[in-house]
Amino acid sequence: MDKAKKGNENKKDIGDIQVEISQETKKCSKGVSSVNEIDELKKQLQEKEKEANDTLNRLLRVRADFDNYQKRISKERREFEKFAGEELIRELLPVMDNLERAMNSSRGTGEVAPLVKGLEMTVQQFKGMLKDAGLIEIKSIGEVFDPSRHEAIKLITSHDTKDNTIVEEYEKGYSLHDKVIRPSKVAVAKNEV
Repeated sequence: MDKAKKGNENKKDIGDIQVEISQETKKCSKGVSSVNEIDELKKQLQEKEKEANDTLNRLLRVRADFDNYQKRISKERREFEKFAGEELIRELLPVMDNLERAMNSSRGTGEVAPLVKGLEMTVQQFKGMLKDAGLIEIKSIGEVFDPSRHEAIKLITSHDTKDNTIVEEYEKGYSLHDKVIRPSKVAVAKNEV
């Protein structure tokens, strides 16, 4: 009986061994697929790293281009500011020439009339240039005082005009394209009550 029992145990053992071999085979085949998955994941990781490096390089180039752009704009702005008044100065040169001619002509003759006439012509030329550039003289005398356009430096109490009317102008005011760049300095009537 012992032999029969041992034979049955051997059979079970062989069956068990076959099951174990089958399970090990499955584990091995799973391991092979895991190795393939790992290789695939490594390949994907390398591709993503390459993409990230490419993106970083593009970003660095864009930043360098932007820095160069800022430097160029800054340089152009400095150049513009440096020569912004060039056209105005070029237009003022004939005015200066006329003033010098007027002074030289009065020196040679000793007469004042040519000097006054030359100065009047030069002032008219100068006012015309400034008007063409957008400069407008602010009207004052006889106008109602407007603190956005006038600066009251004196009150005149014994005057026969209405209150807050400008009666004297001490310095002309100017606006450039509707922006007051210098208010008129004026005296304003303030009647005593």
